[in-house]
Amino acid sequence: MRDRWRRLGRWLAGLFVAGSFVFWAWAFSPWARTENPARLDDRDFAQWADQRCAATQTAIAAVPTARQAASRAERAEQVDTATDEVEMLVADLRRRIETSLAAPVAEGGPTDAALLRDWLADWDVYVADRHSHATRLRTADDDTGDRELRFLLVDMTEGSTYTERMDGFSRLNNMDNCQVPGDV
Repeated sequence: MRDRWRRLGRWLAGLFVAGSFVFWAWAFSPWARTENPARLDDRDFAQWADQRCAATQTAIAAVPTARQAASRAERAEQVDTATDEVEMLVADLRRRIETSLAAPVAEGGPTDAALLRDWLADWDVYVADRHSHATRLRTADDDTGDRELRFLLVDMTEGSTYTERMDGFSRLNNMDNCQVPGDV
């Protein structure tokens, strides 16, 4: 009986070693996909988007900062001005996606359009959070604490924020200018 358990143990250990070898041989083979599935195939779109986002970042940078605002109402106006720029950016990105990126990618993966629609859905939440922030600034009174006037993000994911996901997608696709603006 004891020999039987030893043989079974040796057989399982051998199977484990062989399975590990096969796995690593496949992982380093040319057949294993090495590209991140969230990487856009259309590099022209990524380049265009990065340039379009750069224009938005420049426009937002021209808006006075919170320290330059004389009142909460003035700061709300500044946030609204910058949010208008973000909304125009999202509309332009959406329009470009709908007109030029409907073809599926190879290997049955998600289309670039599907990946970008998910990314823009996060941008829509971000825009809503910016509007909420401006509203809180407008409706605050002298008794409203500074903590209540901070820019708040809707909590959508465990362990991170949707803006981290947005920025990660932007960096992955070499669209660094499309990261979330740091104005609020």
